[in-house]
Amino acid sequence: MHTGPAPARRTPSSIARRAGGGESVEALVIIAIVTILVTRAYLQATGYPQIGGGTLHIAHALWGGAGMVIALVVSLSLLGTGPRTFSVVLGGIGFGLFLDEVGKFVTKTNDYFYSPAVSIMYVVVVVILVLNRLVLDVAGQSGSAALAGAAGIAADGMLSGLTPTQRTRAQKLLTASRDGAPAADVAGIEAIIASCPVRPPSRRDRIALWLKAHPWVDLGGSRATVIAAVVLTLFSFAGVISALVTISDDLDAGSQTGITPVGQLVGSAVAAVLCLVAVLRLRDGTVAPVRLLRAAALVTMLLTEVFDFVEEEFGALINVAIGLLALAVFTSRIRRLQNPVVSDDAPDADDERGALPTTEVHA
Repeated sequence: MHTGPAPARRTPSSIARRAGGGESVEALVIIAIVTILVTRAYLQATGYPQIGGGTLHIAHALWGGAGMVIALVVSLSLLGTGPRTFSVVLGGIGFGLFLDEVGKFVTKTNDYFYSPAVSIMYVVVVVILVLNRLVLDVAGQSGSAALAGAAGIAADGMLSGLTPTQRTRAQKLLTASRDGAPAADVAGIEAIIASCPVRPPSRRDRIALWLKAHPWVDLGGSRATVIAAVVLTLFSFAGVISALVTISDDLDAGSQTGITPVGQLVGSAVAAVLCLVAVLRLRDGTVAPVRLLRAAALVTMLLTEVFDFVEEEFGALINVAIGLLALAVFTSRIRRLQNPVVSDDAPDADDERGALPTTEVHA
């Protein structure tokens, strides 16, 4: 008769984040954005051709929907990194083709060139990235969920091998699972991961290693933080001046000022004040002023740029690039100040959450 201690009872988790899932979502969004830009450029260069004839017009939103369905079927049916990568790429292309025609969906005249459509696209992208960050922050914190994440990596490794970054990520998950999962289960998954074939580093990992080897592109350094702070401050004050000029011209012309310049003014003014306070305190070497700078970058991305896209459409992409780069610098700097021992631009610096610094939403 068995008289030993009863095996530990695992606490079930209804929701658990998948290791690398955040990266997949962000890659899908990036591919969708690139698809929109390429599609618009192609249509403009070719005179907006149409597929069909007579009374038929097969919009590319239909091709996008088909791509998303195929991607969903593949991701639900097949295991491994190859099918997952295929689903991300095809799903991103399909989503971009679908989203590109949002102007037709929100206007009675099916206006593809509806000006606010670009702003709607931007809002949809931002909402997806914010929701992705929320999922990464709140889901899968228990030991059983961490063990499930490690098991997912082990399954991929059995099929196609593991890169050094994947092994490091799996080890972190196994370490996190030791307090809440049975030791025998942890040891079993650890043994499977150890037996998986070795796969060379991915392209993303090689880029991260290259950045680590070149301090002059160190996003977490103090020099990059100062430069980004100055650029964002000037950019914000320029936005305030531009919005005031627009409002003044509208008043002089006797016309009513629209919501777009007012929104640009409010967003730019809030960001400018945050930047100014932060720059004055930046020499303290503490994390507080950098948090203010990151908040200013978030205000720029989540508020000001929405109105910029209404006004400038795709011309606002330059402004978005400035905001994204500043956000990446400030997020990296905060990580460096909070944990000076671990380099935050190492391949596994996102601590298996797979999140890029540009999607950080905590102020």
